[in-house]
Amino acid sequence: MPNLYPDLSTEVVSPDSNAANMTEFVSVSEALKLVAPFKGEKREVLAFIANVDTAFEVIDPRNASTLFKFVLTRISSEPRTAISHRNLENWEELRAFLRNTYTEKRTLDFHANQLFSTKQSKTESVSEWIQRVQRLGSKFREAALQDCEQDERAGILTLADKLRNICFVQGLYSDRIQTIVRSRNYSSFDDIAETSLEEESAIFSKNERNRNTTFSMESPKCSHCNKVGHIASRCYLKDRRDPRISQLSAREDNRDKYRELICYNCQGKGHMARNCRKPKKRMDRQMVRNEESRGSNPSGNELRPSVSGSRPTVQSIQ
Repeated sequence: MPNLYPDLSTEVVSPDSNAANMTEFVSVSEALKLVAPFKGEKREVLAFIANVDTAFEVIDPRNASTLFKFVLTRISSEPRTAISHRNLENWEELRAFLRNTYTEKRTLDFHANQLFSTKQSKTESVSEWIQRVQRLGSKFREAALQDCEQDERAGILTLADKLRNICFVQGLYSDRIQTIVRSRNYSSFDDIAETSLEEESAIFSKNERNRNTTFSMESPKCSHCNKVGHIASRCYLKDRRDPRISQLSAREDNRDKYRELICYNCQGKGHMARNCRKPKKRMDRQMVRNEESRGSNPSGNELRPSVSGSRPTVQSIQ
């Protein structure tokens, strides 16, 4: 079983030992800062491999074995257990094992077809479209870099970015945004995405203004309920009132009627003679004639013969 932990007693070649290499190589500790921990996530394996490749490029080749031992300490969880059962002597063998075990088994053609055929849907915002294209472009770039030579990496990265930008613009749902972005002739994806977001916001604001203007011009306002969309003669609330409001209105109407009443006993306002609390008075003949001519007694008073004489008196009915 290989030793997975570095032997700190091993002599490490320092850049100070060779003055000619001081400007070309860095120490193992500095190179190790480029390597992030790896726990077996498939979406992180290609980034981990690329970082370790860069770390081996910037150190002295005589320190490669020491850096390899330190790289093993950055691997944990399930990959560390799998590595411990294999006799991996150098970084080249470990890199091949990680690629075969933790990378997706999909070809470059598959990712290219996914990127070239994607389109923005009608209900998808520009920000969501940006994230989707970036995701597909990243997978396409990783697939293109798997089997390439070191001197081909820069060209492949540039080509992958250009293809991603082209697919993003061609897949935009709005023809107006497409035309504006193409006229700017941007080479950076950030500039293309920012312009697309600005144009989407401008289109949305314009549509909102037009809709509000059209709605206010064409929609009448009811003077009865103050709602937009109908006139007062067609208001469905015109003949409908809240029962609570109707009861309150009825009470107010009754109060107004009671305020208009005049008591025939005390000539006071607000009550009838039968509810009068003052001593009862005798009604004269003229008042009796008036009441008889009216044919009704709205105040509730009734004419009854007096006990002591023949003249009629007013007796309150309790």
